[in-house]
Amino acid sequence: MQHMMIFVGGIIDFLARELSQSTFWYQVLAIVVAVLLSYFVARFCSQKVAVWKENFSKETIGHKLCRFSLELTRKLFFSIFAALFLSLGASTISDMGLLTDNNFNLIHVGYQIFYAWALLVFLIQVFGVCIASDSVLLQIKKPLYILFWILATLEIIGVLPKFIQAMREINLPIGPDSLTLWALVVGIITVIVSILIAQWLSSLCDSALNSAKDIDNNLKIVLSRLIHIAFIAIAILISLSSVGLDLTILSVFGGAIGVGLGFGLQKIASNYISGFIILFDHSVKIGDTVEVSGFNGKITQIKTRYSVLRNFSGEEMIIPNETFVTQNVKNFTFTDRASVATVETSIGYECDVNRALAILVDIAKKQARILETPQPWAVVSGFGNDGINLKLSFWVKDPENGTSVLRSTIMKEILERFNQENISIPYTIRDVTLRGELKIKAANDSAH
Repeated sequence: MQHMMIFVGGIIDFLARELSQSTFWYQVLAIVVAVLLSYFVARFCSQKVAVWKENFSKETIGHKLCRFSLELTRKLFFSIFAALFLSLGASTISDMGLLTDNNFNLIHVGYQIFYAWALLVFLIQVFGVCIASDSVLLQIKKPLYILFWILATLEIIGVLPKFIQAMREINLPIGPDSLTLWALVVGIITVIVSILIAQWLSSLCDSALNSAKDIDNNLKIVLSRLIHIAFIAIAILISLSSVGLDLTILSVFGGAIGVGLGFGLQKIASNYISGFIILFDHSVKIGDTVEVSGFNGKITQIKTRYSVLRNFSGEEMIIPNETFVTQNVKNFTFTDRASVATVETSIGYECDVNRALAILVDIAKKQARILETPQPWAVVSGFGNDGINLKLSFWVKDPENGTSVLRSTIMKEILERFNQENISIPYTIRDVTLRGELKIKAANDSAH
């Protein structure tokens, strides 16, 4: 109630003191003209910057920095030009003798609002780059803008300094020294901003690592995680120490986290450490084709706690990293990415076996996905009831892309070549003989 009375009283005092003075309206006129001029000029310049931005479309770190700088400049145009035009307006009014140096209070507040607006735009842009989510950014923009204009209004009427002074007088018993409420609020804001900047810097480092072609994929992931952790830790330590908070307080939280990891979070810690182990020892890598826990697929992601396997049917399975360390894992591409595939067929006993084997090898050699060395080979795999069984084996360069289409192509060419060479593929023919009553009944049915 007391704060509400302060707020209402501040508004009444402000209206009674300022609205009756002509100097107030001169300043209002200068601010309105500055806002209108800056709006049109900023709009014109933004269109030019948008055209320049199209020249930096690559996903390299240099192009990303240029795009961020141009977009930030485009967002700051309004505040920059508004402050410039307001300064020109204030100089014009002063030269005309309409205002003295003691009457520029509202214009000074206008400067503060423009500068604060520029800072808010900068923080929102950095936050947008860190989270990389347009939907989340749209959700937080409106509350931040509303909060900004509330604080700006309180600053204009002179109430905001009183609230800040009141917060500085409230002491919180944290640690050996007292901590004011204002210092706590500033510390929280500083930590959030520092973490956002650390996230942005780590994302830039990720882009630089991903563009490096001479670094192993597993090493890229390890370096990315270590850089991310280092940036976050440094940001928290610097932000807390900058507001005068005793860092020994963090030892309490560190002990609590250690106890939690030792009891309730031991599986999570195990999976986390296992993730670094498999990245360092290269037992499995992104792109490997493996079979684990009865699931066969290609490793598409290695996260902090789990890895993702995707099979050729599009199904995905999440495997805890600990599984790769403690259980048997069949890695089809551990030392060599190529793997053996086979196609089986059969020919009649009257056909030329050697010619059929040569045709199979010749068809395999013409396939682009099959290695030339070792060469494909074909053998007689057995004697069936209806024909001679043949088996064609070959090494596939990229088994992670599947072999179903390749095998289908080879079998279609086998049919075509065998027909051209008059090599028959046997199939089972069965004669059915009817006896006794069944034969008579079948004859009567056919007569009807």
